Amino acid sequence: MEHLPIAHLFLTQGQSAENACRHVERFLTNNPLLSYDRLHILEEETNRADEEAFWDAMDEGLLANRSFAHRMVSHLEQEGVENLRQLVDLQRGYTTKVLHTLVHLLDGFIGIDSVLYNLVDDSHDVSHILRRTMRDNPSRYWLVRVRAGKVRASVFS
Repeated sequence: MEHLPIAHLFLTQGQSAENACRHVERFLTNNPLLSYDRLHILEEETNRADEEAFWDAMDEGLLANRSFAHRMVSHLEQEGVENLRQLVDLQRGYTTKVLHTLVHLLDGFIGIDSVLYNLVDDSHDVSHILRRTMRDNPSRYWLVRVRAGKVRASVFS
């Protein structure tokens, strides 16, 4: 398989791995915010919530999303942002782009930097309630790995 530079994990619901993979593929194919020139989704790389690998991968993805958000906050601090009132007067350019990227991550819009994306809640996080639901009904929840080629279009470009 050729090297595809971008990787995402998608949390989704489905009756089977095949169904979960199709859901993710439809989401990415029809997403107006982000599109790729190639997608690689393998059913055999999909984990169900009753597998330990599911929980490990999900937690790693959530940690990566959180680390990315913290890096964006650090960039804002390096640019001199010390309090929320300063956001109104930010110079347009790099700093506002960093803020824009951070807000998209917090608000649940997928981007090229999203490591784990929760299609159940359209979020970059997983609530305690959803975690409990997944543990109670593990056969309905899946983590689908996606490798993607170059970005064709992105809300961030």
